[in-house]
Amino acid sequence: MIIGADYGIVGSELLLRKKLFLKMENGIITRIYENTPKIYDEYYDESVIVPGFINAHTHIGDAVGREKAYGKSLKETVAPPNCLKYEILKNTPREILIEGMRTAIREMLSNGITTFVDFREGAVNGIYLLKQAIKGININAIILGRQNGSGVEEVLKIADGLGFSSLNHFSDEELANIKKMAKRMEKIIAYHASETPETRKKSIKKYKKSDILRGIELLDPDMIIHITYADMNDLKAVAKNNILAVLCPRSNGYFGYGPPPIKKIIELGIRFSIGTDNIMTNSPNIFREFDYLIRIARIQGIVIPPKKLLESVTSTPSRHLKINTGIIRTGYRADMFVFDLTKPNVAFIEDPIMAIVLRGTEKNIRKVYCNGVIFEEI
Repeated sequence: MIIGADYGIVGSELLLRKKLFLKMENGIITRIYENTPKIYDEYYDESVIVPGFINAHTHIGDAVGREKAYGKSLKETVAPPNCLKYEILKNTPREILIEGMRTAIREMLSNGITTFVDFREGAVNGIYLLKQAIKGININAIILGRQNGSGVEEVLKIADGLGFSSLNHFSDEELANIKKMAKRMEKIIAYHASETPETRKKSIKKYKKSDILRGIELLDPDMIIHITYADMNDLKAVAKNNILAVLCPRSNGYFGYGPPPIKKIIELGIRFSIGTDNIMTNSPNIFREFDYLIRIARIQGIVIPPKKLLESVTSTPSRHLKINTGIIRTGYRADMFVFDLTKPNVAFIEDPIMAIVLRGTEKNIRKVYCNGVIFEEI
């Protein structure tokens, strides 16, 4: 299949090109044309082809509980074992949980998200539940499991890595052993840290250091989620160790926390990405995250270049996690969406990237391609 558009955003530097045509075969981009091909299958006037978004942190298993947590605290909602989330997971039939996850997957695709990184509760059984939900839907899932209820090695054999809820539940020795196993198997290590002042204080009181620093020392992580209450020592360590910081600003705000220190993150050159977190409390919508984060940054005294935000959900997580998606380049997965520049919400904006990041919504999406297959529910 060959498609084209008036504009396209290509390469790891997200360069804007006019009259972009590309060829897709077996789910892969096999050619980017320098000139207009004689024959093509589809052309999108006044539109831009955009790399599919990578949602770097989700919990889609709780999708059946959408907005049941409204007005509740974070602890009441997600702190195991007696919170609302785990009550829902425990008492909802398996087939309903799967259908809930499928609704979340379809919602992500309709919002231009073609890859998501999920923190999967429920150990081995939870991982199989998500794999069942994905069947028959073209989307890329990076599954980070949890070892509660089954061994670490069992989880790592079938998951892409580990996603810890809190390091406060593990001794130094346990974390060191987990790291050895995960690194030997070349798996991703990620964890929540300093999402709230309370979890941070608990780590300092119990282990004499923040959960951010403790995790860096003991786990050598690929990603750290939230870092909402990180101090300068934490942030310098994240920068020095080239760790991807995944920000979930709307999720923090939902529970009255935050905002994340985006100004310091950018000034220190920390690589950052964006996640939409729990489906029960937050819609999986990257456009809304852009809007929220831009305003937080202005309050903190910094203007984020629109391209930097677009990088945070495309080329940055792609390169950091070493996945062949999030970039329009030959040899990469054919994951992209077509953004309509004729809609009233982006009228008179001359720069397509600015239109996408500052004013874009799901209503601008004309088509989504994931692994070269068109998502049909838009």
